[in-house]
Amino acid sequence: MELHQIRYVLAVAKAGSFTRAAEELFLAQPSLSVQVRKLEKELGVDLFFRLGRRVELTTAGQAFLEHAEPAMFHVEQARSQAVAVRDLARGRVDIGVLPSTGATLLPEVLARYRSAYPSVEVRIIENNLSVEFERMVQTGKLDLAIIRAPWDKPGVTGRVLVREPLVAMLPPEHPLCGAPDVDLAKLATEDFVGMHRGHGLRDLMDAVCQRHGFTPDVMVETSQLSVLWGMVRSGVGVSVVPRLPARGYETAVPLDDPGDSCRELGSYPRPRPPSWSSCCRPSSKVSVTRMSKASHARPARIGVAYRSTRHLRIARFRLSRLDLLADSRPHKEVSSVR
Repeated sequence: MELHQIRYVLAVAKAGSFTRAAEELFLAQPSLSVQVRKLEKELGVDLFFRLGRRVELTTAGQAFLEHAEPAMFHVEQARSQAVAVRDLARGRVDIGVLPSTGATLLPEVLARYRSAYPSVEVRIIENNLSVEFERMVQTGKLDLAIIRAPWDKPGVTGRVLVREPLVAMLPPEHPLCGAPDVDLAKLATEDFVGMHRGHGLRDLMDAVCQRHGFTPDVMVETSQLSVLWGMVRSGVGVSVVPRLPARGYETAVPLDDPGDSCRELGSYPRPRPPSWSSCCRPSSKVSVTRMSKASHARPARIGVAYRSTRHLRIARFRLSRLDLLADSRPHKEVSSVR
């Protein structure tokens, strides 16, 4: 049983004639009659009484129509809903963000996106571990994730977008607060405040300190950036974080080797099935080449991972339309990585 055969039966029943139905369908009458006969042969019953130039439904035809009409209605609904998702008229996108980027980069971006596509539902998922976001994208739980590079999984292709330098967060009365930059080795004897072990920001801090010849003496650990800010501001210790998480902190001093001490964030796509490329071009992708302006940082690498499709529920999210600019104010230290 083919959909076009059901559609033909409905047209004949409505028109009461093969001739009129063929005209409405822009078909040759013999072709229409052949298709209806094929369906009747498959069903093993006649759907119509042929009464010269007109037709009437048999009892079997009436029973068939009772279910065929709503079935075709739902088929058309399925088609229109799929097209709506394809054209971003509806759907849902699940975005994974690191807490340090979700509160600063995304709000204005998503406001613009929601203004352009108000019927698309957006869900934000936060996690401190980029590797967990990689897993969630690979397993289809996320459409998009802003993650830290390099990618953990071998063979994964990602797009580097921003290289974000690290800064030293110092208490307001610290003697190095007024310096244009700071040699991290000079903080080797200081008490440190850091995120819990296993947190991406803690890994970054430990790694950069070790490159400068020491292991930081972390006296206070926390899982919240706001707590880290408060501890440093109160003089409990110093800390090292990327520029973005320190955005707005009054006494954050750049490190003197920004080329080596940075966080890389970038786009990490889940491989799309072949059918996606053929039916949904241009393919979904995220263009965040201007996102670095929001971080007030020198070029840092930013990653975005996205799932290609979720049956009919996920649109072709052409996020390149979003112009992912969370802060339009220029900054001398910012440039985009192509």
